[in-house]
Amino acid sequence: MASYFKSLSDDMEKVAQVLEDGYQILSGAATQMGEASSSNIHAADSSAADFDGDEDINLEDFEEYGSPLMGMADSVMSDIMSYQVGPQTPTEQIQAFKAAITWSEPFIQCLLAFQAVVIITAIALTKKGGLYTRMGFMIILAIIVRLAERLNVMGNSRWKEFATQNYFDRGGIFIGIMLCAPLLCVCFGMLFAMFREANTLLVDVKAMKIKAQQEQQQKKKKSKEEEKKRRKKKD
Repeated sequence: MASYFKSLSDDMEKVAQVLEDGYQILSGAATQMGEASSSNIHAADSSAADFDGDEDINLEDFEEYGSPLMGMADSVMSDIMSYQVGPQTPTEQIQAFKAAITWSEPFIQCLLAFQAVVIITAIALTKKGGLYTRMGFMIILAIIVRLAERLNVMGNSRWKEFATQNYFDRGGIFIGIMLCAPLLCVCFGMLFAMFREANTLLVDVKAMKIKAQQEQQQKKKKSKEEEKKRRKKKD
């Protein structure tokens, strides 16, 4: 009988923990759900007192069907979660992502500054840099993107040293949006600029080739006319 009450007290502690999590998830609905859970806990206490007076209860059957408190905790938690409505549209998801980030903290500002430096460097190299310089810069960006998964794991384990909250989830959503996506966009932009430059060079080469052919044809015509004039003079 003592073991039963010990397991019952453990279950009641678990219920209290679940209710505390529910209060943190939904503050508005927590008051109503807390009243319901407290009444259920009092009912469980009264049922425990009844079990204390009855020594003929088969505890093995009770353990086989499980504690009713755990089922009550699951129902309370499901009711609390039913009030939670996540973002539905892409606009709401973007707004939720923006609201979840503390934009004023140094880590986020340094990350944005890094992206700005990368964009400015890419523009400068696209205008004045050579082919090998641009290719080397793109390879560096590709290496950073390739190491994003390891950076996410390291950030998840050491985020307290440089951030106010853990941005590094298992799915890598934050590092994918804030690091990889801008770098990939820069790489694709540089590739597009290189293809455009190659297309322009190809057109210029084709035009120069046509111009050279025309000049050769004009020289041939001039040479033929000069030969005709010479023949006429000889005749």
